[in-house]
Amino acid sequence: MSRMPLVLAFHFLLAVAAARHAAAASALPHGGHAEREFVRGCCARTLYPRLCGAGLAPYAASVHSSRARLAVAAANLTLAALDALAARIPPPSPGGGGGSNASSSGGALADCADAVAAASDQTARAAERLRGVERAVGPEVRWRVDDALTWLSAAMTYEDTCADGLASRKSAPAPVRAELRVRVRRAKQYTSIALALVNIIVSKPTI
Repeated sequence: MSRMPLVLAFHFLLAVAAARHAAAASALPHGGHAEREFVRGCCARTLYPRLCGAGLAPYAASVHSSRARLAVAAANLTLAALDALAARIPPPSPGGGGGSNASSSGGALADCADAVAAASDQTARAAERLRGVERAVGPEVRWRVDDALTWLSAAMTYEDTCADGLASRKSAPAPVRAELRVRVRRAKQYTSIALALVNIIVSKPTI
């Protein structure tokens, strides 16, 4: 009997701690006013400020005022968009049957899948290179940024390859083609944002 109050008190303390942890976790992604303004200011220097702001706002607290961390987050958004695109590309039909239209469709989708995989690889390399920028000094900052720009530009070229392949009405069934074209466009927009934010790392502060 004497242990019951202690057990209840222990569970009460656990509940309070869990509630505080949940509240802190839910507040973390949003960041304070200064962090949100930093993200908004950087995004204003991209071609897609609204998309940039919406996508990167959840990272404001972890980014603080670090241009390098913001660029890494942008590269990760590109990777997420490419992963979502890759997941929606239908696999090749077994045997490749179905006539010339099916063959043309399968070839375009296979080429698109290869291009998206290559874009993901290039973007992942860029993100990894950018993670070392904050600790870098001197010329290392510049070559890390240059490498990231090179690989993100290559990623966009691969995205263009996929988009070109989907330009033909025979590239895929209409609903599939429509969805993939939207997803490719979104991936290209995120890549453009990442490129702009990487460039900001070595530009003169204006925000």
